Amino acid sequence: MNTAIAGVLTAIGFGNGFRSIFIFSQCIGLTINFFSLIAVPLYKKAERTSVQLGIIIASIVAGGIVGTMLGALGNGIDPFVFLREHSTLFFQVVLLALLFGFIVSYVFISVQLISEEKLRRLEAEKATMQTELKMLQSQVEPHFLFNTLANVLSLIETDRARASRMLESFTSFLRSSLLTARQESVPLSQEMDLVRNYLAVFDVRMGDRLKYRIELPDHLRDFRVPPLLVQPLVENAIKHGLEPLAEGGEIVILASQEGALVRISVADNGLGIVEQASGTSIGLENIRKRLELIYGDSARLIIEENEPKGLRVKIEIPS
Repeated sequence: MNTAIAGVLTAIGFGNGFRSIFIFSQCIGLTINFFSLIAVPLYKKAERTSVQLGIIIASIVAGGIVGTMLGALGNGIDPFVFLREHSTLFFQVVLLALLFGFIVSYVFISVQLISEEKLRRLEAEKATMQTELKMLQSQVEPHFLFNTLANVLSLIETDRARASRMLESFTSFLRSSLLTARQESVPLSQEMDLVRNYLAVFDVRMGDRLKYRIELPDHLRDFRVPPLLVQPLVENAIKHGLEPLAEGGEIVILASQEGALVRISVADNGLGIVEQASGTSIGLENIRKRLELIYGDSARLIIEENEPKGLRVKIEIPS
């Protein structure tokens, strides 16, 4: 900016050549900048706009005058002799310094205010997004909680051993889900442990009607994912795919990596995509919205038929 100002003044024929004006311009511009930096703490402490404006004006005026005197020294002229013998030129230089100082300061202050406003808006959007994510993560299926407790109470009268196993599995699930839900991201191994505890509860409830398999490669155990991402898919598979069937079925949970994508799939051999569509829409929409908030267009939720029957839901997220 200082060099550009020197070029403009030289082009309109002001002063004694580019070299002299360049020295004046650099001295004035850098001095105004120096005084402005010194004034920043005072500016931030001031609460009234009029006081802030006064601080800005004072820093520019002080920088303009001191910078002009330094510019005279830089050109080999005694500043006091310059003021006494060339007072008109001196004040012209000071006025130009103030003019350009105010223009440049206005531009930079405007840019800073715009940047701060943009940052505040981004922080507000981030806070809103985090609140929404917390709300989505906390939507635990209440029927699962109530049904499990009801099952425990009924089993106490008929099968205390099964009641004890279900209560232990249920307690482990609640402990791990509460711990997981408080974090922004968790290792995939922790998410799978939560799923395993969830399935253990249904293992007691459904007995031989439920079979499940979880495959997690070692190199993906520490890969971080949003919390409670896989469990709702497993919940949908059991509730809408396997539980309605008298014979039950199997759930297979697989994690794999293909290039820059990590894929997590939950497949069941239950009722199938048509029969499950109405029941799974809310849970899947929850997952889809969370993926969109966190990853944008980089993540996908894919729903497809499983072979020979059932439903497969796949999540693809960037690695």
